[in-house]
Formats: sequence, structure tokens, C-alpha cells
Amino acid sequence: MASGRSRRELVVTDGQIAAWSAEPAVIALLLLWGIGEAIALPIVPDVLLGLMALASPAALGAPLAAAIIGGVLGAIALRALLRVRPSLVRRILDVQPGIGTQGMAEARRRIEAGAIQAFAQIGPGLPLKAYVATLLQVDPASGHARVATLALVNRISRLLPVVAAFALVGLAGRAAGLSPAALVPAYAVGWTAFYLVFWWIRRG
Repeated sequence: MASGRSRRELVVTDGQIAAWSAEPAVIALLLLWGIGEAIALPIVPDVLLGLMALASPAALGAPLAAAIIGGVLGAIALRALLRVRPSLVRRILDVQPGIGTQGMAEARRRIEAGAIQAFAQIGPGLPLKAYVATLLQVDPASGHARVATLALVNRISRLLPVVAAFALVGLAGRAAGLSPAALVPAYAVGWTAFYLVFWWIRRG
């Protein structure tokens, strides 16, 4: 009987995962991560969101919203920083892996072809900060509302497909009899390999 109780206690339900993901500390972490990534951090909040999606789609509500809102707030903050400390923003962009002069030139080409299409990026590509900085070079009159709208488009088109894909992987894993914990090592290796390859390809 004791062993049976122990086994039951080790089971984590979707409701428990959802409750944990809605904790204020988790929401604050993803909000701040979204802000930081839009300004300076090189690692996207997709890393944590994907893990939550892998564990349970029920965990995606508030955390996903926090990351999206954080990205929008970070873009607005980056616009303000560009107004007062443009040299600092240039230094931040210069040290970012995966951008470089090639990435900034690509961002400019895409924005000149159409800002909404440029920001509406699905899958891996240039970070939000590169698009915001380039937008203000191409159109210095862009205000908070335009930056916020384009950042929202970017965060939705960038984050939703990623978390949806990992949610489907998690559901497929369950159907195959695998627990989310069994998928975590492959998840960690996958993200590490992705960043190493992505940054190598886009170096310079």
C-alpha cells in the first residue's frame, strides 16, 4: 500500500502543472525575460515556454501572455533607449550572436520591403531587437504605438508556432507512453544544438 501511495504521489497532473505555471514568480520571470530579450538578452523565452508546452498545453495561458507582453514592453523600452543612448544600443547589437552586419543589413532589406511582413517572422530568424533598431533607422518618426504594434505582431508570429509545435510533441510523446520528463534531455540537447548551429551560420 505504501508503494502504491508513493507511485500516485509521483504523478503530476495537467492541473498541477498549470497551477505551477501560473505562479507569480513564473509569470514575472517570463515577463522580465521577454523585456530583456527584446533589449539585450540573446536567448529567447521560447526555451522555457517550449518546456511548459512539452509538459502540458494547459500550462501555456498566462506564461505565454507574459512573454508576449514583455516583448512589447521591451521593444518600447529599446525605442526609448535609442533616443537617449544610441551608441549603447549599437554596442548591445554588436555583441549579439547571430546578428552582425549581415543580420542588420537583412533586417533593413526586409523592413524597406514592408515593416509588417518583416516583423511577422515565423520560425528562427533575426531577434526582435534587430528589427526595432533598424525600423528607427529607416523611419525615425516611428512612435511608441507603431513599435508596440509591430512588436506584438512579431511576438505572436514568433512564439505561437513554437509552443504549438512543442505541445504537439508532448502530446505525441504521451500517446507513445513517454512522460514529459523523458523528453527533457532531448529538449535540452535540441535547443543547445539549435543555438550553436544558428549562431555559427549567422556569425559575422
